[in-house]
Amino acid sequence: REPFSDEHYDPLLYWYMSIATAVVFSTLGYVIGKREVMITDLALTDGLTSLYNKRYFTNRLEQEFERHLRQQSPMAVIQIDIDFFKRINDTYGHHVGDEVLKKIALLIKENCRKNEIAARVGGEELSIIAYDCVEDEAFNLAERIRQKITELDFSHLGISAPITASFGIAIADETNLKAADIYQHADEALYLAKKTGRNKVCLYSETINHFEE
Repeated sequence: REPFSDEHYDPLLYWYMSIATAVVFSTLGYVIGKREVMITDLALTDGLTSLYNKRYFTNRLEQEFERHLRQQSPMAVIQIDIDFFKRINDTYGHHVGDEVLKKIALLIKENCRKNEIAARVGGEELSIIAYDCVEDEAFNLAERIRQKITELDFSHLGISAPITASFGIAIADETNLKAADIYQHADEALYLAKKTGRNKVCLYSETINHFEE
C-alpha cells in the first residue's frame, strides 16, 4: 500500500493532532510573551518599590520635555523626599525602612493618573513626571499625597509617630533650556521645603523669592 493512501488516513486522529499542536504552540507563545514582559518590567522598574527606576525616569523626562517644546503642553516635575528616613533606618533597621518606602511608594502609585510617571530616583527620593499638568494641579496632587502619607499607619512596624515627606515642584517654562533644568528646579524647591520645616510642598517660584530676600 502507498504510505499516504486513504487507508492510512484517520480524520479523528488528524483532528486530535492538530488541536494538540495548536495548544502546545499557543502555550509556548504565552510563556515566552510573559517572560519577555517580566524581563522588560525588571529593566524598567525598581526592585523594592515597583516604581519606575531612574533610568526610565530620565528617558521619559527627556521625551516629555521634547513634547512640551513641540506642543507647548504643560508639564511638571514633583520631587519627594521622606523626612528623617536615615533616622528610621538607624532606629528600627533597614528592613523597616524598606517597608516604609514600599508603602509610601504604593500610595504614590495609587494617587497618580495614567499620564503621570512615578519613579524611585534615589534611596528615599521619589519623583513624579506630571504632563498635561499646570502648576496648581501639580501642587494639589503633591499636597494630597503629602497629607495621605501622614495618615499611614506604621504601628505594626513599631513606629508610633507619623511619617512625613517634603515635596518640591517645578514646571516647564521659558527658563528651562533642557529637561534636566526642570529636575534641578524641582530639587531646589524640595531643598526649600526641607530647610523651612519639612512636611510641606514648595514651588520653584517660591525659591526665587526666598533666596532673593
